[in-house]
Amino acid sequence: MEQQGIYKAAVYCRLSRDDDQQGDSSSIQTQKMMLESYCKEHNYIIYDHYVDDGYSGTSFDRPEFKRMIADIENGLVNMVITKDLSRLGRDYIMVGYYTEIYFVNNKIRYIAVNDNVDTLKNDNDIAPFKNILNDMYAKDISKKVRSAKRQRALKGMFICGQPPYGYKLNPLNRNKLIIDKEPAEAVRLMFRLAVEGKGVHLIAKALSAKQILSPGAYKITQGDTRFEKAFINRPDEYKYIWRFSCVQKILRNRVYVGDMVNRKAETVSYKTKKRVLIPEDKQIVVENMHEPIISREDFERATELRKARHSPNRNNYVNVFRSVLFCAECGHKLTSATRRAYGKRKPLYRCHSHYQHTDKCVKGAAILYEDLLEVVKGRLKEVFKLLSNDEMLEKLKTKAIGRGNQEKTLVEKAKIEKRLSVLSKMMKRLYEDFAADTLSGENYTKFLADYQREQKELNGKLTLINKELEKSSSKDNGFERLKTIADGFINCEELTAEMVNKLIERIEISRLDKEKGIFKQEINIIYRFISTSI
Repeated sequence: MEQQGIYKAAVYCRLSRDDDQQGDSSSIQTQKMMLESYCKEHNYIIYDHYVDDGYSGTSFDRPEFKRMIADIENGLVNMVITKDLSRLGRDYIMVGYYTEIYFVNNKIRYIAVNDNVDTLKNDNDIAPFKNILNDMYAKDISKKVRSAKRQRALKGMFICGQPPYGYKLNPLNRNKLIIDKEPAEAVRLMFRLAVEGKGVHLIAKALSAKQILSPGAYKITQGDTRFEKAFINRPDEYKYIWRFSCVQKILRNRVYVGDMVNRKAETVSYKTKKRVLIPEDKQIVVENMHEPIISREDFERATELRKARHSPNRNNYVNVFRSVLFCAECGHKLTSATRRAYGKRKPLYRCHSHYQHTDKCVKGAAILYEDLLEVVKGRLKEVFKLLSNDEMLEKLKTKAIGRGNQEKTLVEKAKIEKRLSVLSKMMKRLYEDFAADTLSGENYTKFLADYQREQKELNGKLTLINKELEKSSSKDNGFERLKTIADGFINCEELTAEMVNKLIERIEISRLDKEKGIFKQEINIIYRFISTSI
């Protein structure tokens, strides 16, 4: 029996992005027209329209749904109408709660037009099953969307909401990134300062001092209004303020070397929007998918220096050797300290492990900063001269690579490849003889096992030889790369952190010993790209 009185209806419409793919049949406009027509036909007064456009049915944390609930509790409406049960939601537990408990307790009549559900009537037994089917539909859609995103991520496509600072979407392919020139220069400046040994706080101050627009402020100039609220009632200078956390995030992002990194975070369940961070080793990384802004070497070096920073430098000197000094005995990094001499405190480096673990590091290394500075400056000048002389450079390559050994290795490789080719033909002929009954099965098995054993041994040797040749080729290229970078510093009079970090991989320092009245200390400089001293 129909309840007496006047109904003031809340017309509720919802559409998620997944529902939108179904076309006009589920559009907000279509839902509104259908429900308005239904209310007119049954003489229901429409109190208000509540529209959640772009919200998933698996969550009830929707702004218009919350407003509707508030109006129900304030006694403003006594009826809720939706196109079908799935518009109310797709979580069958929560939909069941609202239709069977909440609406009943608050004396609300609920109608789902297309599903013929009306809580005033007693023939709604099918409703719970429809709710379950709607929930299953949401789960299935979630699986399909996640699978599709994963496939796109594995192909190296850009699938995030907005491009990272320094890039913009390719207008011809929205899944590709292209360099955005103006912010890209700011990114290059950040990495240049990082390679010079500057920390994120100093880099942020430098960007602010140069009046470079922060990422949010730059987005606004490009027509992105989402960031405007962050600058409301702020002074004009605020748009040039850089946060160290923002700089840190950029310095950590592999996208700037041309790699696409996806699956950094994902939702826990299709029923919640809560996202959890994915460990780096489980993220989807596809290398060289777009033009890099900075070199891979600079990125790796900046990462090493950033990880090596522990606290601000409290000594009154520029530490150009941060993170490259190691104890020759125990391999631990040297730490900076000071030593009083002739009434003054002088900076030095020492092996802290020597004082904590004397059994593992008996001869702890130590050296004054000014002494090390002079040694490294002199060594680099010598290296610059060697690298700038083509004849000397060729001699260095020959010594490091071992040209004679390399030729022998190539001859051995050719012999192995020739023998493998012969074995392949012999095994083919062996099978033909067996198939033609000219060779017994017992002999076929015996000969085949011998050939396969030899083939396996030769393939193993060939793998080792190829690795050795790759190392030689890499070292050859390494000398050329080292020479290219050294050419950029050849006229520099002072030793800078940038010079050290771009040219030197590590410096191994031994203890200062006295031998026959003469003090000796070994300083071994390992150069980048060749991983050896010169």
